[in-house]
Amino acid sequence: MTDPARSHRDLVMGALAGQAALAARSAARTLYDAGGREVLPGVAQTGLQTVLTRTAAEAVAASAPSLLTDVAAQAGAAEVAGVAAVATARAAGAQIARTAARAGLVGLVVDAAFGAAEGVIAYRRGTMTGKQACVHATVEAGTGAASTSVGVLVAAGAVALTGGLAAPAVMAIGTGTALAAKLGLKRLFVRGRASAPVAPLPAAL
Repeated sequence: MTDPARSHRDLVMGALAGQAALAARSAARTLYDAGGREVLPGVAQTGLQTVLTRTAAEAVAASAPSLLTDVAAQAGAAEVAGVAAVATARAAGAQIARTAARAGLVGLVVDAAFGAAEGVIAYRRGTMTGKQACVHATVEAGTGAASTSVGVLVAAGAVALTGGLAAPAVMAIGTGTALAAKLGLKRLFVRGRASAPVAPLPAAL
């Protein structure tokens, strides 16, 4: 059974990453026009678009299926609103970096709040010590920041290398990549804690 709190967090984080990816789309297109189009041949660009979009859609469907309809609606609204053009490749790169950093900061705050709440509940139930609850909140904050930033950067990179990605596809890539990165990082940390050596008991006197 799906945890309602975690499901809600997936919706929040996915929407955050997708919207930030859309905000970086215009800058990423500037990078494509400035030379990104020369990195990959046309066939490879099309193949990369297909793979990324399909993989992102599968990640969203697995982690937060209710986002699928929201992605199309929000991306459509953003398409109408538009974003101011970026003049140079250097300015475009700086804008993408700022967008990813801002998204990562919000991701850190959101996941820190969720992680802290989970830690407090677990501590009160006796399933975590105080130290474990603090570590849990820290891991959630770190993975939230990293995964949200990665979602933005992957989506922007896809546009910078392939150019012609529609807004719904860009948002889906940002959302799906962030959700998949969050899950992968959490599993990595859990596996690392499980494999950590246990300190030996002191010898009896």
